Order: sequence, then structure tokens, then C-alpha cells
Amino acid sequence: MKNLIIILALALPALAESFYGPNGSNIGRAETSGNTTRYYDKSGSYIGSAQRSGNTTRYYDKSGSYVGSSQQSGSTTRYYGKSGSYAGSSQQSGSTTRYYDKSGSYAGSAQQSGSGTRYYNKNGSYAGSKN
Repeated sequence: MKNLIIILALALPALAESFYGPNGSNIGRAETSGNTTRYYDKSGSYIGSAQRSGNTTRYYDKSGSYVGSSQQSGSTTRYYGKSGSYAGSSQQSGSTTRYYDKSGSYAGSAQQSGSGTRYYNKNGSYAGSKN
């Protein structure tokens, strides 16, 4: 589940957003400038970035090493690890995004409402939010 949360956090474009865990505590933030989003943990330490070019986003860790990518086509986004191996996908329909692992099994969802998004794990339990 931790990897899914990291992928979700890195996959989401942001202007200036904060992320919250299921208990409401701040777990980090994202800041976007142009096509680059930089991510920070709850203490404000830089943890990585995402750079978008067209329908492809490339992800980097805090040292600048490439860690994976995503490619968007219509309402579907496919995620890949650093070696190019398929890691999973998401499917957006209206204000709901459903996430699937590499075997196609349901992994969780996101529900957007206004300027915020609430995340749920595969069992439907609340997993956190961003706004």
C-alpha cells in the first residue's frame, strides 16, 4: 500500500497542495512550477519530482535518479517502473479515479470534490486526502 500511496502522490499534478493521512495529519506537500512538480515530506524535506512532457510524466527521487514514468491516453494512465516494467494503471470516470495494480486487481480509488481529493484503499477504507 505504501508504494501505491507514493505512486499516487507522484502521479498527481499540483499547484500548491498538501497531503493528509487517514488520521488528518499532514504527510507532505507538492509545489508545481511550469511542467515540474516537486514533492516534500511532512518535515519539509525534498523527496522527489515529476516532470510532464505531453502525455508522459517522468518521476525522480531526491537525488535526481529516474524512478519511473506514466503515460496518459484519454481517461487511462499507465505506470511504469524505472526498468520500463508495467506497474499498474488508473482509470478516470467523472470525479472518480480507480487504481489497479500490475496484475489488473483493484488497488483503490480517489474521489474529487471541489478542490480536494479523498483516497480510499482497496477495501473502501479512507486512506487520506489532498487539497
